[in-house]
Amino acid sequence: MAKLILLLDDRVVNEFPVDAPVTIGRQSDNAVVIDNAAVSSHHACVYRDDDHFVVEDLQSTNGTFVNGTRISRRNLRPGDMLVVGNHTLLLDGKATVPPPAASPAEVRSPGAGETIFVDKRTMLERLAMNSDAHRKHQALLATLQDVEAHAKSAKGEISGPLGVLRVLNGHADKAEYSLEGHTSVIGKAKTSLVRLEGWFKPTMAVAITRNTQGYVATSLGGTTLINDQPISGRHELKDGDVLEVSGLKLAFSVKQ
Repeated sequence: MAKLILLLDDRVVNEFPVDAPVTIGRQSDNAVVIDNAAVSSHHACVYRDDDHFVVEDLQSTNGTFVNGTRISRRNLRPGDMLVVGNHTLLLDGKATVPPPAASPAEVRSPGAGETIFVDKRTMLERLAMNSDAHRKHQALLATLQDVEAHAKSAKGEISGPLGVLRVLNGHADKAEYSLEGHTSVIGKAKTSLVRLEGWFKPTMAVAITRNTQGYVATSLGGTTLINDQPISGRHELKDGDVLEVSGLKLAFSVKQ
């Protein structure tokens, strides 16, 4: 099974299987929680798309980096390194290949709240699935201190028409929601803009991110329909689109 390995300096902080969409952020409702001021509430998401994995930046303030390059969305390969804030995540394994048998040199998975310290040689052996991955790791370790400054220089204010979601059918606490933030979440999580109610509702069903071109909806959990068609991954929203999320029907429009 493919997994994300969370690193801080030369420490393995935790490991997370990527058998479902994995959200990364500062809020406690993310699968990977990074309590750091440089990390946005809902910063990025890694999910499977057919036979590969994709990382999507959820319009974070300081950006998501893959192998030293800031990205908005990118296909991932085994050995790719994601930088979020001052933490690094390594993609270990492919979407179509079962996990290899554990070897004596392999580091065991830490328990909840536990940190395992790994010596430099063991860490490099773990990361060096191929020579390219090894070189990427060495280069990133040398440039991690520059990432935050580079991210801050890339910040910019988002402008343009404001998007809104109007409730057409289903239970909601408002009749209309303004999509003013970088990222607006639909789900049962307490931090969601549009709260879903019900024991079996997804914690995070859809993330709607705002950029200079408009709005993009990314399916994170459960089944989401847009104009009666199921979506997986991302979908650029257009004026008049109708979203159906766990029994709630919403119309997307743009205020001119």
